[in-house]
Amino acid sequence: MKAFASCRQIDGCSNDVSDHVWGSKGTCDVFAHSVNIGGKTAWKFKGKKGDMYQTEHNELFAAIRSGTPINNGDYMTKSSLMAIMGRMSAYSGKTITWEQALNSKENLTPTSYEWGKAPELVVAIPGVTQFV
Repeated sequence: MKAFASCRQIDGCSNDVSDHVWGSKGTCDVFAHSVNIGGKTAWKFKGKKGDMYQTEHNELFAAIRSGTPINNGDYMTKSSLMAIMGRMSAYSGKTITWEQALNSKENLTPTSYEWGKAPELVVAIPGVTQFV
């Protein structure tokens, strides 16, 4: 299975905010709420289309009211690390593994937190910028 996420929102540019998943039995366009499963187990959702954001809120409030909290911590931290890995890969031009990202020594914080001149920004160049 492969998943691709695109998020580009820049004035004057071709913009795209979408998530796509490809598996051995079909594809899914997440934001279009479109699932296409082919082969022996062809399937298509026939229910009423909902708003994923409203559904998320409905589930959260139901969990609070029932006293059964939803713990999204595991997938949220993995999702955040995946985004960080994507940045590391884009900046360095290298394939970055889960273990490499977890053990990276990269530090993106300023050397000090004080008023004054902002530090000079360094622009990453894939293939030149080193993975730390």
